Amino acid sequence: MNKVASYLQSHLSGEVVVNESVLRHFSTDASVLSIKPQLVVYPRTTNDIRKVARFAWQLAERGHGLSVTARGNGSDMTGASLGNGMIVAMAAHMNRILEIDTKQKLVRLQPGLNFKSLQETLNTHGLFLPPQPESYDYSTVGGAIANNSRSLRSYVYGSMMDWVDQLEVVLANGEAIQTGALSKKEVSKKLGLTTLEGELYRAVDAVLNDGDEVLSSYYGSVRSAVDALGVDLTRVQQKGGGLDLTSLFIGTQGIFGIVTEAIVRVSAYQPDASMIVVGFRSIEDAYDASQKISNLNPSMVDVVDGDFYDFAAKHHGFELPDELKIDGGTPAAVLFIETNEPSDKKRSKFIKKATKALGEYSEAIVSSDDFDEREKLWSYRQVTALMANYTQGGKAATTAVSSVSVPSETLHQFISSTKELATKHRVEISVWAHMQSGIVKLLPQFDLSKLGDRQRLLKFLDEYYGSVVKLQGSICAEGNAGRLQAPYMKKQIPTEALELFAQIKKACDPHNILNTGTLVDVDSKKLVDNLRKDFSLDHFADYMPRL
Repeated sequence: MNKVASYLQSHLSGEVVVNESVLRHFSTDASVLSIKPQLVVYPRTTNDIRKVARFAWQLAERGHGLSVTARGNGSDMTGASLGNGMIVAMAAHMNRILEIDTKQKLVRLQPGLNFKSLQETLNTHGLFLPPQPESYDYSTVGGAIANNSRSLRSYVYGSMMDWVDQLEVVLANGEAIQTGALSKKEVSKKLGLTTLEGELYRAVDAVLNDGDEVLSSYYGSVRSAVDALGVDLTRVQQKGGGLDLTSLFIGTQGIFGIVTEAIVRVSAYQPDASMIVVGFRSIEDAYDASQKISNLNPSMVDVVDGDFYDFAAKHHGFELPDELKIDGGTPAAVLFIETNEPSDKKRSKFIKKATKALGEYSEAIVSSDDFDEREKLWSYRQVTALMANYTQGGKAATTAVSSVSVPSETLHQFISSTKELATKHRVEISVWAHMQSGIVKLLPQFDLSKLGDRQRLLKFLDEYYGSVVKLQGSICAEGNAGRLQAPYMKKQIPTEALELFAQIKKACDPHNILNTGTLVDVDSKKLVDNLRKDFSLDHFADYMPRL
């Protein structure tokens, strides 16, 4: 492999590294998987990435497979930023804001740009990018695009797919293409190309036409097809016979192409907000209260399981303030409500109405519109980060379970049934959820060094995702299935729809170079071998909130 590294280094402006400690670092991300790459490339330009892809393509033509996996800062929890070939690390050099158009509210940027750095720069212009993932301190914009990230306020602002305007993408053979809305006439020209771009357009056109009945049936059968399949093909198809391939590369975790530049839309920044935090005797009361205030159009409604606070008290000495306790003890659930109405008067009116409605269910209510006080209230929500860092005697709170979504009207029943499932499998869990969107997050505790725990994990995942599908929910509510959840996509997605997805992959990556083993053709048996026996999130310790 040193010969390969030396050859690439002589042709790239960026660096190629095969140092053992570097390879070890890139063998893990925020998932429970570990896959060691053969080399790491730190590209400086789009041309570097084109050369890497072209080299891998030429190797594949000679029968030598070497996968290419684009990676930001490795915060992916599905193993999609891992690979056993070449890791293309974007964050080192391709991390700049290239242009800001404040009038049109557009930003041109590189994928390795840190999300927090982008927001801080945009804020100085009175702007922000709404679909900010919870990992924004350390994640990249490219990662958010690859996973179609959502924010805590996604119910109001939508996902990353709603804010990306155009992309520059390097295909598997090194071709660089620009995406954007094309007319029927422009699409006709693309269909006639003899390049890989032409193959891609022909494949998408064939899927949209020949698979129309399958797609119509599929998109009408689940709550959020884009969550499950990773790409909303209805967005690809434009009025009048046109196409826009932009959304094809959003949420698909780099299996169709490597994003090298993006133009994103941004919105006016509203820094002022008001927050209400409420403690409840039961998750049912928290759900009923959230439904009561939904007509007031809050920007965020989040619920955290009381188990988190018991855990934080036991292991970190943290306690909720007396105002949020129930009968002097830990509430069964804590509800976080926010409004970002632009005027002080409207926010004050919201707090008054919401507090009155919430008072029917609980007296443990705290609210504030003061910045410092809101930060303190928000820190009670960040108690979930303490659980994410938990490791003791081999047992750790793992990221083995992806975010799921269920119809909001079934949310509290789903959380209760999930706790029963955990009891059945002898798994300790903690839960939190976005009440408006029905997104549920789970931190189960396992000791993955033990065979019994690894087996229990797989059995738990099988039943858990099965229960989501029964409720017509989605097994991938924030991001896509990556490696870890991909084997369970068959529970939700008809074989015919998966075949259409694979058909596009085959057309634009016939040698299966890009992010091999992600989303399609995932070998679940190999995943067992890739489970990390010493799971931790040490990579991200510097970014975890402190209480």
